[in-house]
Amino acid sequence: MALKALRLVLFLVWWDSAGNAHQSYREGGLPNCHHYTLPGCPRDFNPVCGSDLSTYPNECTLCMKIREDGRDIKIIRSGPC
Repeated sequence: MALKALRLVLFLVWWDSAGNAHQSYREGGLPNCHHYTLPGCPRDFNPVCGSDLSTYPNECTLCMKIREDGRDIKIIRSGPC
């Protein structure tokens, strides 16, 4: 019984940290693009507003745009522009 409870607690801690991974950026700052590897991004929808006034589906897609264009785009806020 204690082993099951320990597994449940560990799972819940892991689940919470996995769910908050997309919020690794600071609003008004550069996204943490080193967290993402190419060629693709997760399909989660956690929109961010870039300093180019474009809404990106998530931080990773913003990072891909930065890599493609070579510009530094900051995150103004979480959510759409």
